[in-house]
Amino acid sequence: MPTFKAAAVLVAAGLALAGCGGGSGAAQDGGTVRYMTWESVATNAALDKSMAGLQGVTVEREESPNADYAQKLASLIMSKKAPDFFWCSNSQEQNLAAEGLLYDWSSYLKKGDGLQEDKFAPGSLDLWRNPEGKLYGIPTLANTYGFFYNKAAFDKAHLKAPAIGWKWDELYADIAALKRADAKTTPLVTAWPLLQSVQGVSAYSVANGGAPILETPIGAKQLTADATFRGGAERIAKAIAAGEMTDPNYDGSNAVAKFANGGIPLMFGGQWLHQSITQNKPRFEWGYAPWPAGTAKSVQPIETNGVCSPATLKDPDTTWKVISYMEVDGFNATMKDQPIAPIAYEPGSKGYYEALRAGDAAAKSIAATATYELGIKDKFVTQFLDPWSTPAGDVVGTTWNPALSGKKDLTAGIDGMVAGVNKLIAK
Repeated sequence: MPTFKAAAVLVAAGLALAGCGGGSGAAQDGGTVRYMTWESVATNAALDKSMAGLQGVTVEREESPNADYAQKLASLIMSKKAPDFFWCSNSQEQNLAAEGLLYDWSSYLKKGDGLQEDKFAPGSLDLWRNPEGKLYGIPTLANTYGFFYNKAAFDKAHLKAPAIGWKWDELYADIAALKRADAKTTPLVTAWPLLQSVQGVSAYSVANGGAPILETPIGAKQLTADATFRGGAERIAKAIAAGEMTDPNYDGSNAVAKFANGGIPLMFGGQWLHQSITQNKPRFEWGYAPWPAGTAKSVQPIETNGVCSPATLKDPDTTWKVISYMEVDGFNATMKDQPIAPIAYEPGSKGYYEALRAGDAAAKSIAATATYELGIKDKFVTQFLDPWSTPAGDVVGTTWNPALSGKKDLTAGIDGMVAGVNKLIAK
């Protein structure tokens, strides 16, 4: 269940044109709530079944093709036909909230009627509040990120398989040893770019006693790359140059199939890849381990999708009732049937963990890693969230990525990335 990031700018631009006028199609009879997701056919079917259990409210799901989700959402709000709540990414929520286009759920959460603040995974709610503390979305499906390992490859190289509590030094020592054991392979393949991102290196910095790239993930004033951050970038650059790790521009679309066929010892990605790996029927023992710990602490990723409502929502009481039901009952049943992701609202994750713990050793390792990552208090944000985040991606692509890949000087690349993003922040 990859995080939804596609065409966030198109949505923000389209909704800005619409302004705050108009209404949602919200529950005018007090008994119907409409919502929209970007999930797969199978997951939507499971969600439909579980949401049918809510008594006293008619819940209708708006059909939406995954690929065109952003465009459809923009069109619905512009035509004053937006659903009462809809799937949104964290960065999307922050951008749309800045445009005044989302409903503020702060007062409902404070009541403790339906959902309680202290039952959300550590750090998850904070990222859905704007700099003034208003809550414009509710986190739902949580992504974890870690390392899928081929135990046979580690055994052959006389290495201990990655596990909860392993260290960054072990990661780099392992991929060097795996490269020596088989010079033709690239030991660490990234199926998702987070590991080598600015945020990923920032996590390395904090775990090893350094500073984060941003003082705060929302409302940041500037980027700062300290010596520990630079040291983390250097370790990645050296591993890429040695052929021990794929570079930031690697196309990971075929990585899962290669891993399942035994061609990759270590693959970095999100927990949702579990189902794809299983479908490829690997003939070796494998598992999933979290981000390594540093010399100072363990710092784990926090990334959640969520639900948002239009600012013009007409029946927040009924909509809140449906969202609250979905967070627990709806997701427990859905994720037990389709174990894609744990839920940021922890009571809603029981079904997900039950499904995994009833599976094989690999499935159990997914459950253990997800539980560990979500429970750790020290977290890092996996993406820029402020309104300047989209153009910042272009800056990173022309400065940071080439520097890690060895196509530009590393120091100049880091300095160029920091200066370029800080210019965007200052605008």
